[in-house]
Amino acid sequence: MDKPNVQPLKAIIHGPPASGKTRLAKRLCQRYGAHYVSVRTMIEETLEILRENIAREEERKLLQAIPGEKEAKEDIDEEAEDEEELGEEEEGGGPIEGWQEQIRDITMLMAKSENGKLPDQYAKELFGQAAETGKQMDEGGKAGIVAPGEGGPGEGAIGGEDQVGGLIGNASNRIMPDFVISLQATDDFLCERIMKLPEREIQGTHYDEPNMIRRLAEFRENNMEETTILKFFDEAEIHPILIDLVDEITEEEKDFECILAIVTDILGEPIPGFGLTPEEIEELRRLEMEHLRLLEEEGRLKKRKQERNTKTKWKKWAETLEKLQMEEEKILAAQSEPLRFYLMKYIFPTLTKGMLEVAKIKPDDPVDFLAEFLFRENPEGKMFDPSYTRDGEKLLQQYEKEVEPSLVKNCMPDK
Repeated sequence: MDKPNVQPLKAIIHGPPASGKTRLAKRLCQRYGAHYVSVRTMIEETLEILRENIAREEERKLLQAIPGEKEAKEDIDEEAEDEEELGEEEEGGGPIEGWQEQIRDITMLMAKSENGKLPDQYAKELFGQAAETGKQMDEGGKAGIVAPGEGGPGEGAIGGEDQVGGLIGNASNRIMPDFVISLQATDDFLCERIMKLPEREIQGTHYDEPNMIRRLAEFRENNMEETTILKFFDEAEIHPILIDLVDEITEEEKDFECILAIVTDILGEPIPGFGLTPEEIEELRRLEMEHLRLLEEEGRLKKRKQERNTKTKWKKWAETLEKLQMEEEKILAAQSEPLRFYLMKYIFPTLTKGMLEVAKIKPDDPVDFLAEFLFRENPEGKMFDPSYTRDGEKLLQQYEKEVEPSLVKNCMPDK
């Protein structure tokens, strides 16, 4: 940069998962005019650049083989000259093989990883390339780059020149931050914050319940009193600034704009010509508030829809249950029909008479009276008479059926 007395702003945003580091880093980039680089976008952009280089080189070779396309070939040769020089250094010959090998390396390393991420060393190499790109862009008028991450003990010690001393080890003075800001929050608060987010924002990310619990446990283990990276910076006379995400008095979550204001007051105002103007900052704040309002409205609509669906399901379930109960009653009625018929034919007529007699006479021992009545009135009660025999009963029935009617007929006087 040609601007005199312009020093780079170097800061580290430290904090547990879901504490808002990424959101804060993006807003700081917008305010101070820095380039935001995330590991995911860095990998995607690297793969895209490699594929574009391969396509451009193949097109150049194709035009070389066409005699009438010399001028077009020369133009493409000039555009691909730098890539060709780098490709000649790759093992295997041409640049295409080198680019293809790099694509294979990235995809293979991500496929082998348990969490689908690149190894730290490889990611640092890609980040170095992105940093070099940021440096070139910096010469064009931008302020620098910002890369998010979750530091563990020992991270940040990258070899370089201008040693600060034995306390800092191999860390380069050029990359040591001027400010270290640590966002503080409890695990319960962070988990509750994630639970309030819309499902579509969590789905497919590492904020689902198992990954969130695992990442919180790893962060706490790497940031104990004796192992935290904050101790490294504190011993290097770069004293961390702790910012609580929850207000100590009200015990409620602090507004993001309040936290952003605290951080920008610490970092200072951006250099004139860099970053956003006050009007742009206000417009950005308005758009973000509108985005949050739309997310909240979407959450309310989704909740109401779920409630309606739940009510509809409960209604259908109640209707189905009622139909099942009616079918069960029909089945029970059908199964009890023979028993009811038996009772109506053989039990109830005699029992009803006995109950009426009990109600009319009101004996001292109604149960015994009813038993004697039933025994006396029982059509089958004659079986208990000592003079009763089945053969005699058959003869009596035959007499009543055949003999007695003829006797009655003969005894009737002729008219």
